[in-house]
Amino acid sequence: RTLTMQGRSSKTPKKELVIESPQQYKKLAAAEFAVDSVSEVLVKPKVIEPLDYENVLVQRKTQILSDVLRDMLQFPLEDFEISTLRRQGRTLYPTVPENAEEEAQSLFVQECIKTYKSNWHVVNYKYEDYSGDFRQLPNKVSRPEKLAVHMFEVDEDFDKDEDSASLGSQKGGISKHGWLYKGNINSAISVTMRSFKRRYFHLTQLGDGSYNLNFYKDEKISKEPKGTIFLDSCMGVVYNNKVRRFAFELKMQDKSTYLLAADSETEMEDWMNTLNKILHTSFEIAMQDKRNGDIHDGKLDFSGIEPDVKQFEEKFGKRVLVNCNDLSFNLQSCVAENEEGPTTNVEPFYVTLSLFDIQNGRKISSDFHVDLNHPSVRGMVPYNASQYMNGGGNAHPQGQRSIHGVSEAALQFPRQGIFSVTCPHPDIFLVARIEKVLQGGINHCAEPYMKSSDSTKVAQKVLKNAKLACSRLGQYTMPFAWAARPLFKDASGTLDKSARFSALYRQDSNKLSNDDMLKLLADFRKPEKMAKLPVILGNLDVTIDNVAPDLTNCVTSSYIPVKQFDVREKSNIFFEVEEFVPCIAKCSQPFTIYNNHLYVYPKHLKYDGQKAFAKARNIAVCIEFRDSDDEDAASLKVKVGRNFQKKSIFSYMK
Repeated sequence: RTLTMQGRSSKTPKKELVIESPQQYKKLAAAEFAVDSVSEVLVKPKVIEPLDYENVLVQRKTQILSDVLRDMLQFPLEDFEISTLRRQGRTLYPTVPENAEEEAQSLFVQECIKTYKSNWHVVNYKYEDYSGDFRQLPNKVSRPEKLAVHMFEVDEDFDKDEDSASLGSQKGGISKHGWLYKGNINSAISVTMRSFKRRYFHLTQLGDGSYNLNFYKDEKISKEPKGTIFLDSCMGVVYNNKVRRFAFELKMQDKSTYLLAADSETEMEDWMNTLNKILHTSFEIAMQDKRNGDIHDGKLDFSGIEPDVKQFEEKFGKRVLVNCNDLSFNLQSCVAENEEGPTTNVEPFYVTLSLFDIQNGRKISSDFHVDLNHPSVRGMVPYNASQYMNGGGNAHPQGQRSIHGVSEAALQFPRQGIFSVTCPHPDIFLVARIEKVLQGGINHCAEPYMKSSDSTKVAQKVLKNAKLACSRLGQYTMPFAWAARPLFKDASGTLDKSARFSALYRQDSNKLSNDDMLKLLADFRKPEKMAKLPVILGNLDVTIDNVAPDLTNCVTSSYIPVKQFDVREKSNIFFEVEEFVPCIAKCSQPFTIYNNHLYVYPKHLKYDGQKAFAKARNIAVCIEFRDSDDEDAASLKVKVGRNFQKKSIFSYMK
């Protein structure tokens, strides 16, 4: 059988095929379909690289130079310049240890060190004035004066007739007054019925046409108002009957609100209509001024869009100066052998101050160690050089060593600390933990201080035992008592200077952790629960104040003197206490100074498995840093906090 087939395309030549069997027909049909499919496949477009603008300018240099509009194509010569800004620090000495970059073996560590030491490189654009909005371009040609505002008779008649019966006018403006209830939303999380206070409100217009809503305690508006609501910052007036009937809300530009309430629905509607009318009128005036070009003399204000570049600075929260004045107990005597000297506490006590945030359940500052002991009482503990510096090295006599140019004697007994709080609120407490030389059980040692009877004989007995304990275990301490006081009045950071430390509560041996302290502080404002705690008869005198901007003789938490420091100063030195900033977005900031502190808090020691001692107690945990894991590795020289066996801060010297 002979079959003649033509291709689908007119250009395909005619073919004459002879098919001898059905199998051969199927193979030929499949081959023809494959050929047609290949011819119909779309060809992918060629990938075109982006235009290299600078390369085009070079290739067509001759053509561009002869073009009259060449200035629109070419880049300005020397469009920018780079200047070096010397890195400025607030300390007398660099925070990075000397030769740290040379001794660092890792390239990553070297680059990290450079971020704290290298100067800033600032890129300045010469033609930055031409890079903004067209209305911001430099223009030396004098602009025409603004168009005059036209007033037609029909507009004048309308203004005279509108609400003239119900609203008084003051220079063509609106005036209204009357009694309203104002909700106090600044001192509480939620507004309640009790937070509303009755105030007399008076609506007045200023000379520039804006309106203020003043409120008074009575109808005597000649006095100074209790407060003012600036209506030029008001975005709208809406109903709000969730807390009180006939209430309405003024929404401000800064997202704050003012909650007001009237005595009746009629008064509420009247006030809302009046305020909305003012807002509508102010909006119309602003739009008219915009049409007439009366905004900044016909030129929009674009200041702040491209702020001046400034180097990163070390930022602080609300800074609080804490002055530790005195710690005294009812049990007192003369500690001198010849009984010639002042009457003081009969044994050394040590105070540790720190901040606790009850609202977020965390400790927000490091410890500030204070020694308020009289020199005669302080002398009961023999001096031990290892208490201040661990690791190898020569032992210098007390007071002859220096840290960053400051004598160690000046840093040895601090009394003034500067705390920083990034997010202040009323539930932040200043906690004082009092410790004494290790002597025995807490209950047994605190018992003499809890009695108000004749203390002469008791004081001599306690003094005798204290001298023995100081000579044997003077470098070890034990918990004794604690006290607390609120720090702020409100969330704006207003200090509660009138508050005083609570009574000195005996420390419970089973409640020594920070979590236990947070639980105790949660009940601090509940007198019925605090009355159950055992009290030690004594007084802790600590005052707080705001930090002056020109404060001198201050050292950082790394013992580095801040600028304007007098190295000859021996006593009046302020110590900055490091803040544990919360890990949230609004508190995040670049690290601008080298700070290498490691805080070690031993939580517990499980010693039940040992068989050598039936009753093991008074266990001291010693921590040491070494430069490697080798058995004969040398110890690193680090500064250690006073409480070496309980809580320590290690600051690397290398």
